[in-house]
Amino acid sequence: MRLRQIAVASYNLNECERIINKELNINTAYRDEEVEQYGLNNIVCPIGGEFLEVVSPFTNNTTAGRFIEKKKGPAGYMTIFQCEDSLERRKYIESKGIRALNSFGNIKHGNYIINQYHPKDLPGALVEIDSVTNTNYKEKYADWPPAGKNWRQKINEDYVEGIVGATIAADNPLKLAKLWANVLNSDLINKNDCPNIILENAIIKFVKSKKNYTDLVGIELKASQKRLDMGTKIKIFGLDINFV
Repeated sequence: MRLRQIAVASYNLNECERIINKELNINTAYRDEEVEQYGLNNIVCPIGGEFLEVVSPFTNNTTAGRFIEKKKGPAGYMTIFQCEDSLERRKYIESKGIRALNSFGNIKHGNYIINQYHPKDLPGALVEIDSVTNTNYKEKYADWPPAGKNWRQKINEDYVEGIVGATIAADNPLKLAKLWANVLNSDLINKNDCPNIILENAIIKFVKSKKNYTDLVGIELKASQKRLDMGTKIKIFGLDINFV
């Protein structure tokens, strides 16, 4: 299982794009017209072989809009994973009583299978587990249809070159970590009293919530020495960004 993309939700897409370019020195590779049917605009920015997405509502009564209102501003929204066969994984996940919120093949990219799971059954962040047929998902720059066809040409690794971690805050971190580890078919270890899920390219940490909520609160980025010399931590879009 690979962590492939992190999505944040914000009403101000242009401002988010400006901040991303300034703080992370990465480029927008794609704007997906298909998300407009859900009342959203978006940008997808490669960080090495992983991606940071911003989704931004432009109509009323969207799921992302309600999420932003609940969080009172921009916030971490989705964790998107990639595996060899997401349909086979979905069968197992549903057998454990976790509902698939959406599960479909992408019409525009016929080899791309999308599976999203109900946040009431799987709290922490909206979880999506996808697969791309005829693709070795373990390759760093493996095909990723949500970023379009030409995203590799937009990669800039001058500051950051990969997403290597995410942090979920929960009232009961160990209980939630066990659930996620089962869903993601990944090992769970306890490091300094902090449950960690070990993925093929990243670590998902679970920490005690300070505000009695369950949410995506941070990500870790593999950074160049140039970026590390500028500081190892920033906070943007409600997320703690740690450079390692």
